[in-house]
Amino acid sequence: MIEVSGLCKSYGAHEVLHNIEMCVHEGEIFGIVGHSGAGKSTLLRCLNGLEPYQKGSVKVMGVEVAGLEGRRLRELQSKMGMIFQNFNLMARKNVFDNVSFPLSIWHKGNPRERVMELLELVGLADRARQRVQSLSGGQKQRVGIARALALNPQVLLCDEATSALDPKTTASILDLLEDINKRLHLTIVMVTHQMEVVKRLCHSLLLLDNGRTVGLGRTEELFLAPGKDMQAFADNEYTLIPGGTNIRLMFPREISQQAVITHMARTLNLDFSIVGGKLERYLDDVFGFLIINVSDRNREAVLRYLKENRLYWEILDGPEEAGEAAHD
Repeated sequence: MIEVSGLCKSYGAHEVLHNIEMCVHEGEIFGIVGHSGAGKSTLLRCLNGLEPYQKGSVKVMGVEVAGLEGRRLRELQSKMGMIFQNFNLMARKNVFDNVSFPLSIWHKGNPRERVMELLELVGLADRARQRVQSLSGGQKQRVGIARALALNPQVLLCDEATSALDPKTTASILDLLEDINKRLHLTIVMVTHQMEVVKRLCHSLLLLDNGRTVGLGRTEELFLAPGKDMQAFADNEYTLIPGGTNIRLMFPREISQQAVITHMARTLNLDFSIVGGKLERYLDDVFGFLIINVSDRNREAVLRYLKENRLYWEILDGPEEAGEAAHD
């Protein structure tokens, strides 16, 4: 659906995107993530031609974006809806007029049936004649989503669509986007710095730092076996036991963490401390995380056991020799 290869983007002498590579498959939810200033929104705007780029290739539905202008560019953009952090709605207009605006621009005839269908989809059918300025933030974003879908796009671009919303409203918008993705088989590209968005929705993700790719792949794989950059983005904070070695173990749903811990203790005939643990949701799966502390004399035996049993793990402090072992 979207292929980006060797993409470079500069503002004067300042390079904001360097050699970006990514592929978004039809029907998936793809996250472009990173801290503020990483280049996320700039990359998103390169995808639909709002930002020109100096080098590389961006192909959407097989069409090179850089070669388009005028009507051909507008036609591509009509197939790529977009929603924004600040909603970008016409405050003095009512809900119906905001959603129908793209239809009137493209002379789609009587828009009433399409608009009401979309308002039903986003749960605002009873507010069609209400002015936008009287709506809550979550309702405004629902109007933005309905407007973005007006022309039956094949791709929906979301630029920090939930960052201005409270947690409860964010969850409801994520539920709506997930439903739209499944119901319409709509490809969604999401720019976000919010961990809950990444874990809740994204099938795959690209992690940016200062305009460079520092992580790319399936979401669960990047979280189960995170590198330093992914750890920094996730910003997990733990109260660790001083002394010994603190190890974070990650358990996919099919692996019982209790069985692993019990088997390791019995096999190695050693004791260790459990520092903490939690369950986290990634898309439709639940993963377990457990932090243990082992003494220096037992460190090598435990690490050898983890490697031999192909478990996901990482050392939270100490030497950098440790990493993770992939689970088959």
